[in-house]
Amino acid sequence: MCTVVVRVDPAAAWPVTVLALRDESPDRPWDPPAAWWPELDPTVRGVRDRSAGGAWLAASDTAGLAVVLNRAEPVPSADGTWTTRGVLPLDALTGAAPDHDGALPTTRAFNLVRATADGAAVDTWDGTAVRTTELGPGVHMVTHGAPDDPAAPRIGRWLEAFRSAPAPTGPPVLGPFDELRTVDHGEDAGDGWSGWFGVLAESSTLPSDHPDAILRDAVEPDGHVATLSVVAAAVAPGRTVLQHARLAHPGRLDGSVELHRA
Repeated sequence: MCTVVVRVDPAAAWPVTVLALRDESPDRPWDPPAAWWPELDPTVRGVRDRSAGGAWLAASDTAGLAVVLNRAEPVPSADGTWTTRGVLPLDALTGAAPDHDGALPTTRAFNLVRATADGAAVDTWDGTAVRTTELGPGVHMVTHGAPDDPAAPRIGRWLEAFRSAPAPTGPPVLGPFDELRTVDHGEDAGDGWSGWFGVLAESSTLPSDHPDAILRDAVEPDGHVATLSVVAAAVAPGRTVLQHARLAHPGRLDGSVELHRA
């Protein structure tokens, strides 16, 4: 179950900033952000799932950013198969809503976070209907349930901490995920991201299988799931900047990371 933190400030030069953590089976192969879908749109880059070919997170300068999170509600299927949820971020950047043409999604349940220079929203499919929640000005947190739901693990424990910390107001500088940024709360590289990284570091003191842990390494109902990577991103009119870090040790901030800027 992934985690996304979103700041919305319509009057800012960069109206939306996003911190996204990807939880997935460590055995499922994937690729860091790049333009993996030239046949769809050569300007779209994202984190590609090699098994199904879709994206966990995708971005473009013109369409902003989209990231998909799994939900647990059962979704019936006549033949026992579903469309991969990885199509959703790609569809969002190319103008297709989850219920486009009036048809319900053929995927399993999801939350789809969409961010543009005009703001942010979450599309939710729970197997019965698609609902959209607009994220107003301020800081929000999305996991596998309703946005900002204090009853949800992680959100109830950490949302107010993210809201209390200084929020990033622009793109991260190159190299924001090094050990100094994630462990020493008192340091800042001058880009405003250390407040959120400090909360992330504080959360990492919990066991990685604790229900409130943001950085996860646990056996979930769907199997072994761990936090594999982190994305910091900022969206402005005509520009989306993101930096991606593959964690050397799933579910942990310690150790080296593999950095990509897109």
